Amino acid sequence: MPDGNCSCSVGNLPALGTNESNVATLSCHCNNSTADRYLRGGVGSVTLIQFQCPVNPPIEVEKACPPSVHTVETVEVEKACPPSSHVVETVEVEKACPPSSHVVETVEVEKACPPSLHTVERVEVAKPCPGVPWYAEGKTWHSPPKFPSCTMDACFNYSRCDNMTEPLVFTYDLPGPPQRSFEGFNKSKYWTDDPEKACLFFVFLDTKYPWPVKPYNLPHWNGGLNHVLITFADKWELRGPPSGSIGNASIMGTILYQTTSRPGFDIGIPLPGKVHLTELQSVHPMKRKYFATFRGTRYLGAHMDGAFRSFDSFREMHNGDDVIVVTTCNQITNNGLRSEHPELGVNCDEDGELHAKYEFTDLMNATFGLAPAGRQPASYRFIEVMSAGGIPVLITDNYVKPFETLIDWHECALEFPTSQMHRIIPALRALKEEDILRRQRNCLRIYNEFLKDDDTLTEASMRALKKRFMGVFPNFAQI
Repeated sequence: MPDGNCSCSVGNLPALGTNESNVATLSCHCNNSTADRYLRGGVGSVTLIQFQCPVNPPIEVEKACPPSVHTVETVEVEKACPPSSHVVETVEVEKACPPSSHVVETVEVEKACPPSLHTVERVEVAKPCPGVPWYAEGKTWHSPPKFPSCTMDACFNYSRCDNMTEPLVFTYDLPGPPQRSFEGFNKSKYWTDDPEKACLFFVFLDTKYPWPVKPYNLPHWNGGLNHVLITFADKWELRGPPSGSIGNASIMGTILYQTTSRPGFDIGIPLPGKVHLTELQSVHPMKRKYFATFRGTRYLGAHMDGAFRSFDSFREMHNGDDVIVVTTCNQITNNGLRSEHPELGVNCDEDGELHAKYEFTDLMNATFGLAPAGRQPASYRFIEVMSAGGIPVLITDNYVKPFETLIDWHECALEFPTSQMHRIIPALRALKEEDILRRQRNCLRIYNEFLKDDDTLTEASMRALKKRFMGVFPNFAQI
C-alpha cells in the first residue's frame, strides 16, 4: 500500500471474559480512492487485524460416579501471555468413603503445553479407602473402631435434671446389677427407684452371658438419652453392644481409648485394685527396698494384647538388684497357645523360675511400680501401686486414664508408650529427689481422695459425671 494513503494504530480491546487478558489490535484507516482499489477491490474502507494468545476458559464438570459417590471437578486456570507464562490447574474431588476412613491424595503433574506455555496441575482426589485399619499399623488399642459422634449439647436431655440438688440415678438390674465399685450404689444419695425422677440411667454391661447385651431393648432407653453404659471388660466386644447401636448413650469404662472416646461425654474409670497395701504408705520414697518393680503375667502371641510383656525391652529392665521385673506364662490362654505353638513359649520356663523367687507384697515396697497394660490398656497395678505409696509408671498406648477431668495425672504418674520401654529406667533414674517426693505426695493425695475404696470410687464417678454439665446446674457445680 502506498505511503500516505492509510494511517494505522496499535491499541487494546477489553478482555471478553474475566479470566482473559486484554486483546492487542492493529487498525488501519485508508483513503477511499486508494484503499478501495488496493485492499478490497473497491468495496472496503477499514482493515482490522486482531491477534491474541490462546487461553482456556474455566471449566466446571460434573462427572458420572458409581452409586453413592458424587464427584465434582473444578478447574481453575490462571494464564498469562507473553511466553514463559504458566498455568496452575486445581482439581478438587469429593468422594464418599466407608465410615471412619478417608484418604486424600495430592498429585502434581507436568502437562504438555502449547509453545511458550507451561502448566502445573495440582489434583486433590478422595480415593477409595483401602482395606486396612485407619489407625497405626500394628497397634491393637483401637476397639471399637468408632462410637456415634456425641456431645452433651447434642445427646443429652437437660430437662430431666431440673430442680435437683444432686443428679438422681436409676440403675437397671438387667443385663446385670451394679458391679464392682458400684455394688453399693443403691444405698447412695444418688440412687432412685423411680425412672420418672431420674436424671441419669446406669446400664451395667458386664454379665455372665456369653453374648453382648442389647440396651436398646431396655424399657426407658429413649434412643440412649441420659444413659451411661458401664463396663470393666477387657474388650468392648466381649460385653458391649455393636458400637454404632448405642445411640445417645455415653460410656463409663476401663477400656476407653484416646482415638475413639468422646472427651467431655465419656468417662474413664479405673480397675479397682485387688489388694490395697496402705501399710507401706509411711515408708519414705527414697528409703524403699527397691527402685522399680513388677510381678505379673506374660502374654504370648505376637499380635495379642499385652504381648509386649514378652519383649526383650520389657524383660531386660530386670537387673536382679534394685529393679525387679518378673513374669510367668502360667495362664489359661497362654497354656493353650503353648500346647499348639511351643515356639511361643521361649524363656517361659526360665521366667517362671525367677517369678517364683519373689513375693508380690515384698516387691510393692518400691519407689516406682510398673503398671503395664495387659488385655486392656488399664491395669490393676495402677491403683495397687498408689495404695502402697509408690509412684505408678504406666506402660500403655492410647489410654484414657481414670477421671481425667478431675485428676491432673501429670503431677503423679509417669507414662511410656510400649515402643519406648528401653527409656523407662534411665528416665526414672534421671529424676531429681525433689521431683520424686513431690510426685509421691500427689499420688497419695489422689489415691485417698478418689481411689481408696468403693465409696470413694463411686463418689469420684459421680463427680466426673457432674463435671460434664460445666455449671449448667449450680448445685452440680459444687464438686
